[in-house]
Amino acid sequence: MQPPAPGYAPPPGGYPPPAAGGYPPPAQSGYGPPAQGGYPPAAQGGYPPAAPGFGAPGASAYPPAAGPARASSFDVSKISRVGWGVIGAAFLTLVASFFNFWSVSVAGYGSAAGYSGWSLWWWIPVVLAVAVGVVYALTLFGIMKPGQVKPEYLFYGAAASFVLMIIVLIHTFAYNGPYGVLADTGYSSGPGFGVWFALITTLALTYFTALAVQGSGGKLPFKVPGPTA
Repeated sequence: MQPPAPGYAPPPGGYPPPAAGGYPPPAQSGYGPPAQGGYPPAAQGGYPPAAPGFGAPGASAYPPAAGPARASSFDVSKISRVGWGVIGAAFLTLVASFFNFWSVSVAGYGSAAGYSGWSLWWWIPVVLAVAVGVVYALTLFGIMKPGQVKPEYLFYGAAASFVLMIIVLIHTFAYNGPYGVLADTGYSSGPGFGVWFALITTLALTYFTALAVQGSGGKLPFKVPGPTA
């Protein structure tokens, strides 16, 4: 076997051997130990609560719809006779206002035309009577607080309605139609059914509101006989 060509040197003997004792050991204990007690505990309660409207999966982001209104606890059967009298008289006064307060009649033909209670100024006692009935009903049903309107005021309102209705009745006797055109025409005119009906209902309203005042302990200039319940 021939020797290698001149000029070729054998490869070096590799890396020198490690120093005596091998490689030096790693730095003492590596990373430092954790702080006393380990890592700090998480904040109390964990993550902060979610903002309103965001919650657990599937939870609605909107507040629940309002439930059905609670039924009123008012018992209609507990309305007294006086209470029904006030409400009924006010309602019947309203009904009476749609009939003729003043009518014109022709001999042999009966009533030909007329004006209802909503004509001229005749509606004033009607509205007053209805207002008395409405305020009384709102108080009775608990919509208005008791004592917010004194029962005496309702009585005086009903009495005023009755007095005004008497004046309406007198007016219907004297009224001769627009501009007095029926004065000399042979037609007869005068109060109609509605004004007589309204006169009775406003009188009844005055009576029952007086009883309501007495039943509530209120004072009137006089005492009215009758039930208070």
